[in-house]
This record gives sequence, C-alpha cells and structure tokens, in this order.
Amino acid sequence: MKIEVIGPGCPFRKTLSKRVNEVVSENGIVAEIEHVTDLKICLKYIPRTPVLAVDGQVRHRGKWLPDKKRLKALLIGV
Repeated sequence: MKIEVIGPGCPFRKTLSKRVNEVVSENGIVAEIEHVTDLKICLKYIPRTPVLAVDGQVRHRGKWLPDKKRLKALLIGV
C-alpha cells in the first residue's frame, strides 16, 4: 500500500502526517508513506489541503482532520 500525505507543509499537513504514521505503526499496517510537499503537486489540491491518498485514490481532503479511528478506516478501506 502506498500512502501519500499531500500539502505544502502547513500545520494541518504535519498533524495528518503524524497521525498517519501513528495509525500505521499501531495497527501493523504495511505501507510506504510519502509526505508530498512539492508545490506543483500541492497546487492541484489547494485550497483543500492536506490530502490523504491511498494507492492513488484520494480518501480525505481538507483541514478538518479525521481522528485515528476514522483514519484507520480510510487507510484500510473499511
């Protein structure tokens, strides 16, 4: 599984990145996590960043960040 956390480096992207890392670690999810801050890529999603993409599919957009329980569901597709 490839997880991308896309955003320009704002506090919301940093919080989402931290939560993703915690959920992956706590639940033994095997994944490659990429923190995308490339402005050209981020511009595609502004103003609704940060973005969580799993295997190329956008699962979350915007600064109302999911809690860990919801994040786990987003990551494993439940």
